[in-house]
Amino acid sequence: MSQYPHYEKYSKYDKGKKLSIYERLGVFFQNTKRIMKIANKPDRKEYLLIFKICGIGLLLLGGISFVIQIIWTVINDVLQIG
Repeated sequence: MSQYPHYEKYSKYDKGKKLSIYERLGVFFQNTKRIMKIANKPDRKEYLLIFKICGIGLLLLGGISFVIQIIWTVINDVLQIG
């Protein structure tokens, strides 16, 4: 049995029923309100960890794209000379 709550019981709308635009907006705002209540702001340590992970990802992607660009430049030069 999962320890997470079943959110279907919190909704006052039937799943089989087609909702109008206003009902869908109401459900969206209810869900947003519930998420904002349980969300928390990261502390300094978590923020720095996320910042480091994003920085490493950017450097990796930049390095990979640079290597691919060099390979294609060399291949293009070899094909133009030959």
